[in-house]
Amino acid sequence: MLVWWGISRLAALLAFWLLDVLGPRGYIPATMFRTPLAVLGAWDGVWYGRIAQHGYIVLPGTQSNTAFFPLFPILLRGLHALFGVPYWTAGALVSNLSLAVAVVAFYELGLHVVGDRNLARRAACFMAVTPMGLVFSMSYPESFALALTSLVLLAAYADRWLLAAALVAAAVLARPEAVVCVFPLAAIAWAARGRLDAGARGRALASVLAAPAAAVSYPLYLWWSLHDFGAWGTAQTHWGRSFSLAGPQRAFAALLRPGNERPVLVRDLVFFILYAALLVVAARRGVGSSWIVAGALVLVLPIFSGSFESEGRFGLLALPVYWAVGALVRRRRRELALQLGSLALLVGGVVMLPYLWP
Repeated sequence: MLVWWGISRLAALLAFWLLDVLGPRGYIPATMFRTPLAVLGAWDGVWYGRIAQHGYIVLPGTQSNTAFFPLFPILLRGLHALFGVPYWTAGALVSNLSLAVAVVAFYELGLHVVGDRNLARRAACFMAVTPMGLVFSMSYPESFALALTSLVLLAAYADRWLLAAALVAAAVLARPEAVVCVFPLAAIAWAARGRLDAGARGRALASVLAAPAAAVSYPLYLWWSLHDFGAWGTAQTHWGRSFSLAGPQRAFAALLRPGNERPVLVRDLVFFILYAALLVVAARRGVGSSWIVAGALVLVLPIFSGSFESEGRFGLLALPVYWAVGALVRRRRRELALQLGSLALLVGGVVMLPYLWP
């Protein structure tokens, strides 16, 4: 598993180097090509770096950085202060190393959930090479949240409920969709209730409540610091996302409108369909309903914002998807073909990054 992690990260870094060689193009500013591999901090990485450097700032009527949750920029600020590295370098280091932790932790989690060592290994290897995993090398929090999510559920299986509570709160403050951990976490706690004493049951309940509590803590912080409880939602609106029951209808309508973002939307629609199909496979292969519900919510909730944009990236946190892939490629040749094909798509995704943002 760690071999495939190393191969995939080397392939991604070589692709980013190739991006430097090709030079400025697309929507990435030319200034980012003046420093080798600075494009690892492109797109959302720029915003995380600005939060780490300046904190949260509300700009009325325009895009504001309050759309991004705080834990990842806190890490960037700490690494910059301790070691003097640029913010994008700190983010790339966290992302790449977090993926190694995520791959191993997810393998251990798979032993509990699917009970098949080989399937768990194949799923973890696919996590390392998944095509949209290009963000696992960038200054993005996805791999960090993925590692925390896997560790949360491992801690729950080990009855380490307070550790699970701390980890799930951290995961949510890194990426808000990690709040769906509450479903498998609650299922694990419910299954264990018969052998837990009163104190342990209380700690288990605390771990389940920690995820929604962490999600609420961010707007409370914005209310305290910026006097605007709704700053996150307002920022999402200016980023083209407005949550409502009509969101899915608007998301499909956006696919029919011409514009520069259309290739991105088509790509993310394809990933959405693929992830949804893999969730069905996972359900049929016996993955528990709490896991399927969590994975489905990771995919469906963003659509209520009115766009399919970034579904390919959001779906990286839908854990049953990886187990479904592991179940489908039982033969070694198919597994190897999938891994090599995924690596090719990953490299292609990096090269097209100036035009197809993650």
